[in-house]
Amino acid sequence: MPRPTPTFLRWLPCLLLLQASLWAGSVAKTPQVTVDLLAEPVHIQSGKPTTLGLRLRPTPGWHIYWSNPGDSGLPPSVTWKLPPGWTAGELQFPFPEKILVPPLVSYGYEQETVLLVQLTPPHGQPLPPKIQVQASIEWLVCKETCLPGSATLDLIIPTAPKENIDLQKLFDEIRREMPACVPEISIQAKQSGNFLELTLPNSPEVGDLSFFPTEGDYVDEFQPAKTEKTSNQLVINVPLKPKAKVPDTLSGLLVAEKPWDTSGHRALAISVALNSPSTSTSRLPEILLFAFLGGLILNVMPCVFPILSLKALHLVQISSESRSAARREGVAFGSGVLLSLLALAGLLIILRASGQALGWGFQLQSPPVVWLLLALLYALSLNLLGVFEFQVLLSGLANQSPRHGWTGAFASGLLAVAVASPCTAPFMGVALAAAFALPALGTLLVFSSLAFGFALPVLLFSLFPALLKFLPKPGAWMNTFKKVLSLPMFAAVLWLGWVAFRLSGTTAMLPILLGLFFLTLGLIVYGKAQQSFPPPPALRSIGFALILLSSITPSFFLKTAESSTATTSHPLGRLPWSEEEVSRQLAAGRTVFIDFTAAWCLTCQVNERITLSQPSVQAAFRDKNIAFLVADWTRRDPAITAALQKYGREGVPTYVLLRPSPNTPPQLLPEIITPSIGLEALSR
Repeated sequence: MPRPTPTFLRWLPCLLLLQASLWAGSVAKTPQVTVDLLAEPVHIQSGKPTTLGLRLRPTPGWHIYWSNPGDSGLPPSVTWKLPPGWTAGELQFPFPEKILVPPLVSYGYEQETVLLVQLTPPHGQPLPPKIQVQASIEWLVCKETCLPGSATLDLIIPTAPKENIDLQKLFDEIRREMPACVPEISIQAKQSGNFLELTLPNSPEVGDLSFFPTEGDYVDEFQPAKTEKTSNQLVINVPLKPKAKVPDTLSGLLVAEKPWDTSGHRALAISVALNSPSTSTSRLPEILLFAFLGGLILNVMPCVFPILSLKALHLVQISSESRSAARREGVAFGSGVLLSLLALAGLLIILRASGQALGWGFQLQSPPVVWLLLALLYALSLNLLGVFEFQVLLSGLANQSPRHGWTGAFASGLLAVAVASPCTAPFMGVALAAAFALPALGTLLVFSSLAFGFALPVLLFSLFPALLKFLPKPGAWMNTFKKVLSLPMFAAVLWLGWVAFRLSGTTAMLPILLGLFFLTLGLIVYGKAQQSFPPPPALRSIGFALILLSSITPSFFLKTAESSTATTSHPLGRLPWSEEEVSRQLAAGRTVFIDFTAAWCLTCQVNERITLSQPSVQAAFRDKNIAFLVADWTRRDPAITAALQKYGREGVPTYVLLRPSPNTPPQLLPEIITPSIGLEALSR
């Protein structure tokens, strides 16, 4: 049987009827529905939002519609007339029910419901004792037939209202029916045949689930959704209509039998990138290309460039003696890069499979890891200055035999990946986000492509010695060049010290300074031992013991500080990110810009300096009244991790623009943004 057109067939004749709008103070009543306007009985303050409720009470047998009405219908809408300077947010809908009228299904309300809206008075202006607002409301109410209606309601709101327990209870109850965001609950979505599979790895016990899409018409509501509970996860299989087109980003509500949180919310708002096996597989070549380009660009990052420069010069040095040795070292370097990246990817896959909310860069959210990386770069800086020779890590730049140089080359590959981990290159974030949406094998393929791009320059120089003629010939200038390369290394050390301070607060200073002191002393003693032949065993042992002590001891004292004690400051006009703050700003009618950043992310810091701090860009934020929210991912924060995954990303930087219109999808900016890119995005 052909399906009817799911638009206005059932109520179009009624639209042709002339219906006069009702003018009825704060209450409008028709035979089908009663509509009234309520104000929450709270004191109104300058610049702070206050909440109004649009209450709709259908007559038994009739119903009104949710923001996504389903196969037919229209949601209520409001046009406000407010005092000068006041702004109104979007209508907020509580979770709906499913109204089945075969072969159609609608999402709406057959019982009394209240839609909320936030009104915000101007900041810094005195408020009169009473505020008058006017709302022009339109709705559609249906039974066997559908009738459109409208009314203009006036409401006088006292600035300091009397206590009204029953009215406040009504607002409290309807807030519990509003969709909630619970950052601790991560969600994965994939399409499996004719079913949409939603998996919640760390969900509380909430009973059976129902899914309501906030847009689109792809769920088959005439087949039951099945909820399965295992030891550590909750899975709901939602049936799909035949040949339904499911959006790439899945947004909607998961309504449970029991509350998701202690506040009593039964509706969980979700927005998650859909992992469709067929889509992911078809895009795999594109994803591998982006990963390769990201790895290639990593070679010019400030922490990595000195190591690769020295490696290239070393290949020049040994190629004249043995081309086979140069080839061995190139392959060994690439193997070190590949092994370390695959090991890191494997660890991340295992941790995520166990229910951990992690993203790319998780290792740098650990103060001990940051300290070990800082100590390593500091040791390399002293090596470049000639304080000691660390032949293994720098592949025998002094006098190691070419025959055994492959061990140092392999270690150089491991080292290069370690120091490159803070650097997020262009194309890399998108590729990594896609990698974790793929099965484990696909993820490992993406990381292998990343490793190949990263190791390619050294591989080319080692496998094709003719390319080495474009590099300078060995000479005394190499010692001077090494000292010059120590400058970006020392800069990276200072930067990592700042990262440790952001992670651990002021308690990080003493352990780091003591650690660097003993590390310097140990390297000097170790360097002195290298100047004698044979090296004095006692001197070498003392130096090595000091190095080991200085590397390990601070790791036991460095802990992640609580948010209240760690130093986090934002420039004037920027607000700390939270899902609640996003909802508050959108409800006030403001566009929201979210800056997902971290202190250990070099690209984030560059974007901040060259774009986000520019006067022209800052002026655009002010002129267009755009809320600038900073999601600082320096320390591990499951809420930020979940938000990144919601926007289809696994790391920082990520820049998101959210418009107050509920039908406008999030806009993601590139990872490297210029002032022109930023201004163009803000002007839309």
